[in-house]
Amino acid sequence: MWILYIVLFTLPISFGARRDFFEREDYDAFGERLAIIENRAIFAENDARQFTIIENPFSSNPLACNLDYMSIDPERQANISLGYVYNIVMGSKQDKMESIVAMIGESKQKKFYLIVMIMAYSSGCIIRLKHAIWVPVSFYEYYPPSALATDPRGTFICVVQLDSTLCVDTISNTTTKFSNDQFWDEKQFFYSKSLAITEKRRLLLTAYRIIDEEKKFIPSLYLADLSDPSNPLLLGMKNLSSQYLKQERDVFTRSATLSLFLHENSNMVIVGVPHLDCILIFSMEQSSLSLVKTHVSPEKNVLFGKSVAIMDSNIYAVLVYALATLPWSLSQIQVYSLNETVEMPKPLFIFPNNQQEMELADSQELPHRIVSLVTWYSNGIGLVLDAASVLLIPASPPGYCSASIKKYEDIEIYKPKLCIPGTRQISSSFGPCMICPPGYKNNGSAGELCVKCKTNDTFWCFGAAINEIDMKNMTSYNQANPYPESPHTTEFEDILLQNIFQFSTLNLHCLRISPMFWTSVGICCCILFCIIIKIISCWSKSRKRQQCVQKILSHCDVIGDGKYWLGGLISLLILILITFACKFSISFTYLYPIEQTSLEQRRTVSCDNTLFNAKLTSSLQLLSTLKYEEEKPIFTLLNGQQLILTVQFISTGYTCKDLELQTIRAHGLSIKSETFNCSKSNEVLTIIKLLPQHVHNMQIILKGPHFIGGLRFCFSAASVTNSDAHSKAQAIDTCQLFFMPNQTLTRNPTVNVKMTKVINRTAGFTLPNETTYTGLWLPRFTADTLTDELLFSLGSEYLRYALKTTILVISITESEFYMKNTQEPIARQYEILFSTILFASKIALVLTE
Repeated sequence: MWILYIVLFTLPISFGARRDFFEREDYDAFGERLAIIENRAIFAENDARQFTIIENPFSSNPLACNLDYMSIDPERQANISLGYVYNIVMGSKQDKMESIVAMIGESKQKKFYLIVMIMAYSSGCIIRLKHAIWVPVSFYEYYPPSALATDPRGTFICVVQLDSTLCVDTISNTTTKFSNDQFWDEKQFFYSKSLAITEKRRLLLTAYRIIDEEKKFIPSLYLADLSDPSNPLLLGMKNLSSQYLKQERDVFTRSATLSLFLHENSNMVIVGVPHLDCILIFSMEQSSLSLVKTHVSPEKNVLFGKSVAIMDSNIYAVLVYALATLPWSLSQIQVYSLNETVEMPKPLFIFPNNQQEMELADSQELPHRIVSLVTWYSNGIGLVLDAASVLLIPASPPGYCSASIKKYEDIEIYKPKLCIPGTRQISSSFGPCMICPPGYKNNGSAGELCVKCKTNDTFWCFGAAINEIDMKNMTSYNQANPYPESPHTTEFEDILLQNIFQFSTLNLHCLRISPMFWTSVGICCCILFCIIIKIISCWSKSRKRQQCVQKILSHCDVIGDGKYWLGGLISLLILILITFACKFSISFTYLYPIEQTSLEQRRTVSCDNTLFNAKLTSSLQLLSTLKYEEEKPIFTLLNGQQLILTVQFISTGYTCKDLELQTIRAHGLSIKSETFNCSKSNEVLTIIKLLPQHVHNMQIILKGPHFIGGLRFCFSAASVTNSDAHSKAQAIDTCQLFFMPNQTLTRNPTVNVKMTKVINRTAGFTLPNETTYTGLWLPRFTADTLTDELLFSLGSEYLRYALKTTILVISITESEFYMKNTQEPIARQYEILFSTILFASKIALVLTE
C-alpha cells in the first residue's frame, strides 16, 4: 500500500499541471454522460443538473422528458444531494418494462457514490423511479472513480476505484468489495480507465500499470472472473503496447484515455489507445484473450481510438477526436470492416458526411467536436458533443439513410430518409447511401437496388447515374478549323501550265475538264479526218470536194500562213488549248478569297480540290505590340464583343436552389452574383451567364450531397461589324464536354479557359479595293483532375461522401499572343489577263517558227 500513498501524495501536483488538458465541465471528463438501450436514452447534463430522457427514441413518436438530479436524492438523508455525474451506464439487454441505470455521482458535499436507479417504463412523461440505491465509494479529490460498467441485464454493476473494486448485485441486493492489489494486480498499482462486464460476469478492465522501479505507466488490459463473488479470479493480463507514458500527469489527460467495448455476441473486444493512435481487437475465449488485429492510424496525434465500438454487422466504429470533418465537426467517426485483413485499412465511411450533416447547436457555433461514442445492439450509435448535446443515429432500413434530423430537448435523433438519386443502401446501416455501380442507375424510385441502364450511341449512362442522358445535342464542337496552307506553286504561269498540260484520269469529271484530253480527242479526230480524205481521194474520180475541204483548212492554217491544209487542223487544236486557258484564267479569278470559295466551285475549275488563288501566311504576334491604324478597329470589335458562357452539369441531382455563383476577386475575395439564368431539364442543370469582361474568374458552388456525371462548357456571341473600317468580329459558337466514363466528377474541379484572338487579314483582289479584317475568339479548355477515382480505387472510397459542396472554379484568361493570318491573291486580274495573252502568244509563236 505504500505505492498508493506515494501516488496520492503526488496527485495534487500532477493535476495542477493538467488543468489545461481536462476540465470538469467537459462532457467527456472521466466517463460517459450518455447511456442508450432500445427503448430509452438518458443524458446527464451537469450544467442544468438534470437528466434528459428520451422514451422510445427510435420509434415514430419519441417522448422527451427531464428528471432533476434532486429527484433521486435519498429520502432519509437530507444532507446528501446529487451535484455532478461522472459516468452513467445501462445494460443493453434489459427488460423493456423496467430498466436499471447506474452512475457515479458526486454530492454537493464532495463525496462520491455509486447510484443505481431502478426505473419503470412510462408511456407519458411521468418518470416512474421505483427507488435509487446510493453506495459510497472511495473518495480521492483529484481522482474520481471512472471505470464503471454493468452486465447486459443490468443486474451486476461494478466500479473500479483507485484502491478497490466495488460490485453491486441488484438481484440479491448485495455489495461486494475487493482490494485491487489483491485482486487485479499484486505487484503494481494502476489507474483504471474503462470497464466492461459480460452476462457470465467476466470483467474486462483497461488501466495504466505503474512499474515503480522504472517510472513507467504501461497501458494494459485485464480479464477477470467474478461469477463467484466469494472467489474472484484474475484470468489474465495483456500489455496493450510496449510504449509507455513517462510522467504521471499524462495519465490524466484526454489523450491517455483507454476506451473499451465488448461485443458479446461475437466475443470480440476492442480497445482504443488514443495517445498511440491505434486500436486493438481481441477474441475472448473462456479464460483468455487472443489478439486478432492491431489497427494503427496513418494520421498521427489525432487521438484515434478515444471511443470505440463493434456493431452486429461485422463493422467497428472509432472516434478520431482531433481529425476534423469540416465544416461540421472537429472530430469524426470512422467505420471499418472487421473482415479487412490489410495492415492499415481504409474506412467504409465516416460521420459526419455530406448526406448526414451535423446541425448548429444553440450554445455553440460550428464546428462541433464529438467527445464520446456510445452504441447499442441495433447497429446505431450515440454521440456526445462538446456543445452539451447528443446525436442518436439509428440504423436505417435498406433504401434509406439516417439523415433527417428531429430535435428533442438537447438530443437530436436522425430519422430515415430516402437515398438521394444515383445511390443505394442494400442493407441496414447508420451510414450514408453509396453510389450505384457503373452501368446502373437509380432515380429514387428503385428502392434499395439500382437498375441496369439501357444505353446506345446517343443515350449515355454516367457515374452515379439517375437516368440515361440523351447526348445527341450535347457533344463537343468548335470553330478551330485548321488554317489552309498556301499551294505548292504560287506563280500563276506555273499554275496555268500545270492545269493546261495535266492529263488526269482519276475520274470522269477530271477528264471532262482536262485540256489535254480534249486536245487528244481533237488529234484523234484530225487523224480520222485525214484518213477519210485519203479514202475519198482514192475512190472518187472527182477531186473537187477534196480540194474544197483542203482549201477551207488552208484558210484556217495560222502556222504555215495558209500554205498547208494540215496546218489548219493543227491550228484548231491550238484553239482548243487557248480556249481552255482562257476559261481557266477567268475561273481562277473567282477563287479568291478562300472564305467565299466553295469546294464545288474549285472542282469546276480544276481537278485539284486544293487549288485557290491565294497566298497564305500565319504568324504569332505579341498582343502588346503596337498595331497599325487599319488593324485597330478589329481589335476594338473583339475586345467589345459580349461573350455568353453556358455551363451544364450533366446527370446530377442538384437543382437551381442548390446553386450559388460567385465572382472571384483579388486577394481571395468573392462576390456573390445574381446575374445569371438557371434551368434544369432531364437531369441536366444549365447555367447561362453574360461575362462582364473577357478576363474573368468565377466559381459555381453547389451545396448538397449529390454527384455530377459530366460537364459541358459553351461560349457564344453574336457577330459585330464595323463597315467603315471593313472589319468584322465573327460569331462564336463552341462547346467542350468533360467526363470520365462510369465515374463521377471530383468535388473541386477547375477548368481553365485561354482565350486567343485570331485575326484574318484579307488583301483586296484589285489594288484599289480595301483590305478587310475578320476576327474570332478561340477558347482553349483545359481541366485539372476531373475525377478522384484513382484515390477511391486505393481504398479511400469514403472520401466520396466527405465533402458538403461541389465547387467548380472557372478561370478565363486571354493569351499573351494572337494569331495573325494573312491572305493575298496569287495573281490579280491584270496579271491573269497578261499571263493568259502571253501564254497564247507563246504557243502561236512556237508553232510558227
